[in-house]
Amino acid sequence: MCWCTPLAAAPVAGGRFPLPSLRSRHRRWRSVRADASPEADTRRKKVAVAGAGWAGLAAAHHLVKQVEFPIFHDQPRLPAPFGMLAYPEFPSLPLIDRLTSVPVMTAVIDFDNTDTAWKKYDSMSARELFKMSGCSQKLYKEVFEPAIQAALFAPGEQCSAAATLGMLYYYMLSHQENSDLLLCRGEVEDIIFSPWLKSLELKGLTFLGSTVPTSLAINKDTACVSGIVCGEEVHEADAFVLASGLSPLQCIIKNSPFLQSQQEFANLLHLSTIDVISIKLWYDKKITIPKAANVCSGFDNPYGWTFFDLTSIYDDYTDEPTTVVETEFYNASHLLPLNDEQIVSEASSHLIKCIQDFEGATVIQQMVRRSPKSTMHFLPGKLNFDVVVLKYLQENCS
Repeated sequence: MCWCTPLAAAPVAGGRFPLPSLRSRHRRWRSVRADASPEADTRRKKVAVAGAGWAGLAAAHHLVKQVEFPIFHDQPRLPAPFGMLAYPEFPSLPLIDRLTSVPVMTAVIDFDNTDTAWKKYDSMSARELFKMSGCSQKLYKEVFEPAIQAALFAPGEQCSAAATLGMLYYYMLSHQENSDLLLCRGEVEDIIFSPWLKSLELKGLTFLGSTVPTSLAINKDTACVSGIVCGEEVHEADAFVLASGLSPLQCIIKNSPFLQSQQEFANLLHLSTIDVISIKLWYDKKITIPKAANVCSGFDNPYGWTFFDLTSIYDDYTDEPTTVVETEFYNASHLLPLNDEQIVSEASSHLIKCIQDFEGATVIQQMVRRSPKSTMHFLPGKLNFDVVVLKYLQENCS
């Protein structure tokens, strides 16, 4: 999907922007921003944003707001709206096991997010790092492994130690004071996306639904991007923002010889992705769920999972006689071929292992959503390919 928004001349240079060479790994991947040249004309520029998720809508919002408020850097910094999913306490974890986390914290402090630190830790897996640091099996299984699977979407043996330390460094050291978990009290599309989109449309944004970006059109004379190709249609603009996920971005690169000629874009084709499945379940009776948000693993399965008590989170479900739960399974490629009933059965069996009261409840309604290749897989040894992406996420998604 695409967003198209008019933009004042100030934040975008006149003419179409050239593709960056991106020769240095230290360069940040900021989405299509250029300073105005003194000669820039005063006509309103048009910016095309490829992507209909959080990133795409946020980019469109930022561009539209620049028309009304050209200066952003003087505004106070707001706390991050999303934080780490974590239990407030671990009553079943003995103190002796908690103390084995101290050497791990030493590694987190040692990891300063520089290229040297990445090279030091990238060749080993997260599980190898925790074992080498003396982390107890119980602490790893009950605390660190669920955190890794929820944050990096894969078990520790399949995740780079550098990416894991980068995640812990980000939440525990860099942004501990503003890492908060905020749960929307209703469907995100209804509560946030739809009103947000309507407000942007009133300010000049045009939303092009049912359009899938497949490539970029390049002006051969200037070697600049001239449009976003969506099937048979080409949407021209003065500047472009690629705000799609890794898998759609890889498809765009594969269909664009010019992007493939840029080494940093070509490197993205070497990155792996992970499948995610989301299941929403309605049970026929009220079930007491101690925590609204739960991060789980430890059932000898290759995937991590989370579940949320929507009955206590969503205002619309509070007074209902039923229980509504949403679960998400990460690294769930082996679940994708299953039919909906089999996936629901798998989710129900996992819920029963966590909360016994689910065993006597019946699923009366269900919704299964499959998201193949929807998240990035930070495999060990992928330093040359994923470090730029991870640093971008750390620096721009707070």
